[in-house]
Amino acid sequence: MIRKIILLTALLLLFATAQAAETSTSIPIGDSPTLGPEDAPITIIEFIDFQ
Repeated sequence: MIRKIILLTALLLLFATAQAAETSTSIPIGDSPTLGPEDAPITIIEFIDFQ
């Protein structure tokens, strides 16, 4: 039973990784403040609500 759970978990992780690798979205940042090099391979965008 534990072996089946481990196998299922591994398959789900592989599927999730494959799905994440296939999706990419470009978001124009315009004049927004940034840190780091402009040619970085990954951009992390944080949305904050100050209320």
